[in-house]
Amino acid sequence: MKKFIVSFLVLISFLGSEYSYSQNNIQTESQLAFNYFRDKEYRPASSLFFNLHKITRSRTYFNYYIDCLIQLEDYQEAEKSIKKEIKKNPDDRSFLIDLGFVYKMAGESDQSLAQYNQVLKKMVPVRSEITSIANAFVRKREYEFAVKTYHIGRKIMNQEHLFHMELATIFLSQRDFEKMVAEYLLALSVDPTQIKTVENHLQSALLQDINSSLDPILKNQLLQKIQTETENLSFKELLQWYFMQKKQFQAAFTQARSIDLIGKEDGSRLLSLASAARTNDDFKTALECYQHVVDKGSSSPNYLNARVGDLETRYLLLQKQNSTSKSDWIELSGRYKKFFSEENTALQNSSVLIQYAHINSFFLNQSAESIELLEKALASSGLSQQNRSELKLELADIKLFTNEKWDAILLYSQIEKSNKNNTIGFEAKFKKAKVSYFMGELKWAKAQLDALKGSTSKLIANDAIFLSQLISDNTTLDTSYTAMKIYAEAEFLMYQRKDSLALLKLDELLKNHPGHSLTDEVYFLKYEIFIKANKTEQALLALSKIIEEHPYETLAPKALFTQGELLQKLNETEKAMENYKNIVTEYSDSIYSVEARKKLNDLRK
Repeated sequence: MKKFIVSFLVLISFLGSEYSYSQNNIQTESQLAFNYFRDKEYRPASSLFFNLHKITRSRTYFNYYIDCLIQLEDYQEAEKSIKKEIKKNPDDRSFLIDLGFVYKMAGESDQSLAQYNQVLKKMVPVRSEITSIANAFVRKREYEFAVKTYHIGRKIMNQEHLFHMELATIFLSQRDFEKMVAEYLLALSVDPTQIKTVENHLQSALLQDINSSLDPILKNQLLQKIQTETENLSFKELLQWYFMQKKQFQAAFTQARSIDLIGKEDGSRLLSLASAARTNDDFKTALECYQHVVDKGSSSPNYLNARVGDLETRYLLLQKQNSTSKSDWIELSGRYKKFFSEENTALQNSSVLIQYAHINSFFLNQSAESIELLEKALASSGLSQQNRSELKLELADIKLFTNEKWDAILLYSQIEKSNKNNTIGFEAKFKKAKVSYFMGELKWAKAQLDALKGSTSKLIANDAIFLSQLISDNTTLDTSYTAMKIYAEAEFLMYQRKDSLALLKLDELLKNHPGHSLTDEVYFLKYEIFIKANKTEQALLALSKIIEEHPYETLAPKALFTQGELLQKLNETEKAMENYKNIVTEYSDSIYSVEARKKLNDLRK
């Protein structure tokens, strides 16, 4: 009995040491094996994978072991090893596929086909089993046999519409878009609720479709389905989605409107499309979407959202235009006023109120009325912290516009204090720093800007870095800061929409400080003033000054790119292409280089 106990303890000790060895060394050996495999050192890799499989029984290590043997053309050993696994795992048909693949690599195609066909003949009507076999074929890139597997699987399970998604994925791997799309659409015919899954798969396919050969196939098959299966709205939804991927928002609107009418929807689909169209500057389509929802009447759940969206879109449209007349802003202001008079809850919408105040102050010289409106809104109860801060931020902006700088600073400080470590607080801090900059307090402004470099808002952090760098770059040699202060005054005049006075300031800087490091910046500001006033020739000339006289400054590639886009709008394609070529060749490290190359390729088509 004593001898038996000793023997048992020795055995336990041995097994424990083997287990300990496996746990402590498996990761190291695995990493080493994969490194050998990556470096195409298949002999040492095969030994390590063999040992790892022996210890762990992991199928992954076995697969790599067989791959190593195939690379070493040791087909006999590969066949021998696989047959051992087949004996140990008679129900796992993937080993039979492995064996067939080894025969194929060894040039024994008849044996390979026989092995594959044997797998297909032995298939049982179990979905998981069929999928497992097909996946094993896919891993070997035996796509035709994977397709056969699913087709046979349908027959033996007596279910014609199984495996549509799986087959589509295989056809994508083969770049057979015709069959791929057909399978996805058949999947929707059977189960329209799979629309999101199909969209996700097609999005991946569209990204891989470099030559846009998928586009006409998808569009044509969808149109056929829409005509033949009129009651299945998923095809219209998919066509709308496709048009949105291609940023063809007008075509998407046609589908969305049809779905909304047939499905008797509440307009949510149209609001979503309007938002996407507006983000991509297709204001016309966005306005049509909003109008369609408004036409449903005030009892519609999205009526108010549509009216707000309509106003915001018109506001953005005028802001984006280079040149707008006062009458345009008067007309839009009237729309806001009508909205406030017709909707009882309109004044509680801070974004609409802010836009209305901004229009009246910055474009219609009615700052006193705007200030009164905002102060009245701020005095009301029930405002959230976010809405209160947004209203106060606009009030501060208007105070700054009317040259009440200290009032603006006070308001910005209040917002910053009540919104620490969030976006609106950082925005207020940045605007407060900019007031200091406008006032010529450059050192103090720079200190505040530097504190914002770590802002969680990337946009604000970038703006702070840019302005801080501008101050730093242009005050090193000019210790009096005179030119920088004049430049800041010109920017403030532009903020106040006093562009003619800003131009005088900029001309004063150029005259009194010839050759100053700010010169290229001055010309870019002049460009912005001219383009806003629709003075195209003068705008082009200002950019040319930077390109020709300051080619080594950081603004040179930006000026080239901006001028190229302007020339494109004027249909001066050859000149635009010269600009883009210049960027690609002379400023290859610039952030504009990649975009310039794209523009160049598009213009060459």
